[in-house]
Amino acid sequence: MEIHPPAKPIESAKDFFLHLFMIVLGILIALGLEQAVEAWHHHEMGVEARENILQEIRDNQKELEGERRLIAKNKEEMQHSLQVIRQFLAHQKLKEASMSLTVNNANLFSTSWTTAGATGALAYMGYAEAKRFARAYEIQELLRHLQEERMRAVVHALAPVSYSKNGPDSMTDEQLRETERAVIDCLAQSIEWEQLAAQLDDEYSRVLKAK
Repeated sequence: MEIHPPAKPIESAKDFFLHLFMIVLGILIALGLEQAVEAWHHHEMGVEARENILQEIRDNQKELEGERRLIAKNKEEMQHSLQVIRQFLAHQKLKEASMSLTVNNANLFSTSWTTAGATGALAYMGYAEAKRFARAYEIQELLRHLQEERMRAVVHALAPVSYSKNGPDSMTDEQLRETERAVIDCLAQSIEWEQLAAQLDDEYSRVLKAK
């Protein structure tokens, strides 16, 4: 903003105050326009962040639904493997035996949410809406940690089998019991995953319906 001197000499108090008034008015208009532009920019940031987060949640929900359909098969495999281990522990003669532990994890993203927080865009959303988003991403983070624990449990369960020369046939009772405990942990975590995934799906739906 530039302030120019009067076009002609000030010859009276009236001219002085008129010129002063024009300067003050010009400053106020300039400040008002600047604040309006800034407010609009903040509004646009909030709108863009909101749309990005909602799309991210839609994508995450679709991914989660696909993985939830596979959890029943994962649990069946674990229960079958547990039965096989217990048959070996009972020293039953088995013509054939197979063990399989499969864990499907949902690839859930939080890039849009993290970016909105880093850029300050969350401050330009409504408090209630930001709170709903935060709740969904909190549960999502819990599920992500649980998925990491499930993967470690599966690795732990398969380790004794991998180290044995001929699979379960050559495992000691101690190794079989260790594997049994690990498979039980996997099964328990899969049930926990199923419950937490259902809770997260409900939270996703609540956020999307409130838009």
